[in-house]
Order: sequence, then C-alpha cells, then structure tokens
Amino acid sequence: MQNLTPALQTELRASVANCLIGGDKITKTGNSWIRDLVVFDCGGYRYRFRQRPEIIHNKFNQCRGTFFETTEVTVADVAEDKMQEVKIAIERICWLLSFVGSCRVIPFEYEYPNGSGRIHSSAVSGVAQYFRPVFVMHDGALIKSFVEQTYNNYVLHEQPRKLNVLIDYLAQAEAPGQLMEVKLILVFVALENLKHTFAHSKGIRFKDGNFRKPTWKPSDKNRNTYFFKDLVKMMLDDVNMTYDLTSAKRLRNQLIHTGLSEQSYNFNRELYEDVHDLIREYLLRFLGYRGHYSPYAFERRGVIAVIE
Repeated sequence: MQNLTPALQTELRASVANCLIGGDKITKTGNSWIRDLVVFDCGGYRYRFRQRPEIIHNKFNQCRGTFFETTEVTVADVAEDKMQEVKIAIERICWLLSFVGSCRVIPFEYEYPNGSGRIHSSAVSGVAQYFRPVFVMHDGALIKSFVEQTYNNYVLHEQPRKLNVLIDYLAQAEAPGQLMEVKLILVFVALENLKHTFAHSKGIRFKDGNFRKPTWKPSDKNRNTYFFKDLVKMMLDDVNMTYDLTSAKRLRNQLIHTGLSEQSYNFNRELYEDVHDLIREYLLRFLGYRGHYSPYAFERRGVIAVIE
C-alpha cells in the first residue's frame, strides 16, 4: 500500500474549466513572476485558484467556444469526512464565478489526497466565453472581494431562490450564436424564476396557479391576486430598486404566445440588455455585494456602476 505523507493525506485538488479570471497574488517560477493565483477564504477553508499562464496573458482567443481547462484548485487540511463539503463549496464558488463572466465555470475532476492518483472525473459540458462580464476579468482582487462578500448569502439562498439555475439561464443566454428571441426568452424565464422564488420566500400563498393576497378567497377568481408586475415590483423594492416593466412584459407575452417578436432587432437587443442589467444589479444587491461593477448594456459599458 502506498505510504502517503501527512500533507498528501489532507490536500484536495480540483480541475476547473472556463474560468477566465486574472490573478491576485504573484507566483515566482524560476526567474519569472506571474500574477496567477486567487485565494478565496470561504466557509473556514482557503481555496487556491491557480490560472494557466495563457489566461493571465490573455492568449486564449482560440479557446473561446470550447471546453477549456483553465484552473487548478487546491484546498489544504481537508479531513476525509469533510471532502464532500469542500467539493460543494468549490462548486458554489464556481457558480459565483459563472455569474461574474456569464460563462459556466465548471469543476470536472477531483483528486484526494492530491498526488495519490485517486481521481474522480465527471462528464460535464460548457464552453468558455468572454462578453460583457460583471467585473474586469483580470482584476483578481475585485473578483476575490465579490466572492468573499457574497459567499455566505449565496449558500443561504442557493436552494430557496434557485440561484444556480438563475446563473445558468444567464450563461445560456450568452452562449455563442444564440438567437435574439432565445436570449430574450431565457432572461424572461430568469426573471420569472426570481419572481416566483421571491414570492415563496416571503410566504405568499400560492393557490390555483397564482400567488394570492391575504384577503383572497376562492370565490374571488382573479381578484386579490398578485400578478407578474406586482411581484417583480415587490422583489425590486426589497433591494431598493425600481424598473418600468411595461415593455418587458409586453415582449415577454408576445414571445411566449407566438414564439416571435414583431419589434425590430435593435429594439429587442436593447430590451434584452436592460433586463440583463436589471437581473445583474438585483443579484448583486440581493447577495449583499458592495462596490463597483460593470453594467451589461452596450451604452453603459465603460461606466462604472456602484452599489453602496
């Protein structure tokens, strides 16, 4: 039987794909230096994300649109009975990083203990993409701050608010070659998801396919019922946001009922960008992030938005 050192017995290694973030800490390799490491302190462990050099040097254009192994993650001092807990935490950090870049960041291989050859791999799918991220992707310090600020709230709300599903909708909407109608449907479904889980989280009664006001009785039919705009307004009020949903609701109904939009491509694109930004800001606020970020909409790119 192989004789493992104590260090090997307690370190977990993971391989991650499609993570295009920059580093925060500098590593020395021979006579050269590279800022390739981000260390996330979450849930009592330190997760060391080390990026491949081509990610740090922005030489990954040829890998966009492909499944691209980008990152090695190591976690020290992991007891065997805590291994599953740590793996779940890595997946949660990767969901937050997926939100950062609107790109599925995917852990696909684990080795425990590191160096033992005991490797577990998963069949996964997803491609690297880089388009209008939430933060400047090479700013590892800012991304570290975001993850560490929001991790505990993400853990708390991941299941009741279906946050991983929401983030996946946003990433799928940004998939290469996606039709504008499909992009719109995905962000509208994401908004529906947020609205629905918000109502459940507030204990609003769901009866006969609708959310009902406290005064509702079965004889009321659709009276005393919360509709889409009501619940989204309540949801936004909860994080001190406002938004005029008229155009979004009209286009949402048109797409759901006919499958096509009668509006121009530019109108659809601008509305898609607005709704994407609405969801982006809502999720940042809901998770408790404080600091600056980049809006999604083209006309707002380059303008630094701040949540105080």
